[in-house]
Amino acid sequence: MRGTSLMGLSLASALFIGALAYTLPQPAGEPAPAAPWLTQLKVGTVTAIVIATPGQPLIRAERRDGRWVLASWQDFPAAPGAIVNLLRAINDARQVEAQSSLAEHQALLGLDDQASLLTLERQDQAPLELWLGKQVRQGGQIVRTGDDPTPWLLDRNLPLPQNPADWIDRHLTNIPFEQIRRLSLTYPNGARVKIYRDTIDQPHLKVSQHPVKVMDEAAANDLARLFGQLTIEEVAAVTDFEQMKKPGLSFELLTFSGGKLTGQIRQRDDQYWIRLKTLKELAPQLVDHPSPPVLRIEARLLR
Repeated sequence: MRGTSLMGLSLASALFIGALAYTLPQPAGEPAPAAPWLTQLKVGTVTAIVIATPGQPLIRAERRDGRWVLASWQDFPAAPGAIVNLLRAINDARQVEAQSSLAEHQALLGLDDQASLLTLERQDQAPLELWLGKQVRQGGQIVRTGDDPTPWLLDRNLPLPQNPADWIDRHLTNIPFEQIRRLSLTYPNGARVKIYRDTIDQPHLKVSQHPVKVMDEAAANDLARLFGQLTIEEVAAVTDFEQMKKPGLSFELLTFSGGKLTGQIRQRDDQYWIRLKTLKELAPQLVDHPSPPVLRIEARLLR
């Protein structure tokens, strides 16, 4: 009798545990992986990238002879990182969730007439048009492809610089101060200034001026530092330079490592533009440029 009771108790316990397991919430299965976004795109076939944003200058980058240039910026060489990061993000992006295709919802998604249009031109294929909408706070971006009416939320933001200057290496010169050997300046009024050091171990530069004094030694050293760290703000055509205020300031910059940079600076309003003439071991991004463009530089010390 006792054995029968124990058997009944065990059976009842088993049934209770089974029922409890059935009624408890079950762990959710793994969510389905997000699908790749542009399966038809082979980034190696992309020959040009065009970015059209309302109210902003058109940006066009082209791949020529294995390197990228900004065709919309006088063929200035593009910084490889900006191109690589964008194409990698496009290639790796995955679709997370479809969004509303109703016309009244497009402004909320950032896909109205203020959206940026990113066009990828490809070898032997039609261009691929990508409309870029809002970026979400949690990370991700709304996009729409070509004529497909359905927008999608991607799992990442697409790094799309809007300023052409963000697509280039903006350091025209990047010379340590102790490497500057001589900076020679010829002003429009005929004044000549030579800022120099005889040996590399001299901590400061000396200044020689003729026929009048233009600056003191402290200002001369600051000016040499400026020329050693010239930053590009904008690019223009040579014809624009010819129309600027004449005559300009001519310069020659020499380094102890054999580098040489010569050119002329002209002023337009409060801006300073530089046209390079000689490039030797400096401004490497422009060494192979057939006709170096005119560059607007940050040069407060010239004012």
